[in-house]
Amino acid sequence: MNRSKLMATTALASVMAASAANAEMSISGLYAGTITDAGGGGMASGFSSNSIYVSYSDSMDNGMGVSVAMSLTAAGLLTDVNFDTGMGVIGLGNGQDSSADKLDGSPACFSLNVCGAAEVAGGYNDGDSLSGDSMMYTNSIAGWTVKVSRGEGVKSAAATAGVMIDNDDASAGLIAIPASYDAPTGFTRLSGTASSEGHDPVMSYAVKGSMMGATIAAGLSTIDYKGTTADKDPSFVTVGYSLAGMSLGYAMYDGDNGVEETQYGVGTSMAGMDVGVQFVSQDNTSDTDMTRVSVSKGMGAASFGLDYTETDLAGGDTGDSTAWNFMYVVGF
Repeated sequence: MNRSKLMATTALASVMAASAANAEMSISGLYAGTITDAGGGGMASGFSSNSIYVSYSDSMDNGMGVSVAMSLTAAGLLTDVNFDTGMGVIGLGNGQDSSADKLDGSPACFSLNVCGAAEVAGGYNDGDSLSGDSMMYTNSIAGWTVKVSRGEGVKSAAATAGVMIDNDDASAGLIAIPASYDAPTGFTRLSGTASSEGHDPVMSYAVKGSMMGATIAAGLSTIDYKGTTADKDPSFVTVGYSLAGMSLGYAMYDGDNGVEETQYGVGTSMAGMDVGVQFVSQDNTSDTDMTRVSVSKGMGAASFGLDYTETDLAGGDTGDSTAWNFMYVVGF
């Protein structure tokens, strides 16, 4: 779960915790930018979040609480409607995500605004992108937060007729593609549509709470495809613990696709700044190790951070990289 989603979720939780006896409305915003120097290849800048959040809460005639949260980002407008039934919260909308996505943030990461779940691409998929407009049930039981979500199902679609061109011999001209098959390897489709594989509604389950001073979270998503793609049940476990002024973090993300990622991290405060080190190891056909050193400073409405990240691929120097990231976050 990325940092902007975390902030939006925290704001929504604050609204739901407020009394539903009186209507309340709030607006907030966030801008998170990054300046990167990757391996001495020159400076590049961008932003990881550019968002405005609007939330409204009130009560219905039967005493149940209702809230609406809207987030406007570069990716579009996301809207959540939540009903507090007194026996849990039922959420609807295109911003619900999957339950695993809500709780799988890594306590081993101490970066200012790049912390999420798994760090190395190609492994863990929490089901968020496949869920679509989800329904989510949230409840607190004996100090533990429990979430269950159900996403949208997608039908498989057959290819439609069109034309293609030979990538190696464009002079051959356009070649018709019957609706019965897709363009073969070595050809580029110019019109018509390729077949697409659908999937059943994504079910996701997650829980988070405290035990013996440690903050523990775990979750599982079930992704069942309608075609030849293998079904997957990705899962995660995270543990955070504070000891003698230090924050210790552990996270494990299993993609159920032969890829597993483990993270360890330690952070503390020093000279008025927050500092931390994160170690990441992904087990794959080509194993990847990553180390990130993070320093950040909060200054009221603005915060600043600096990361040094080193990535090593097994089997030699090919694919290895280093990067410096200067980050700034401004919120209101």
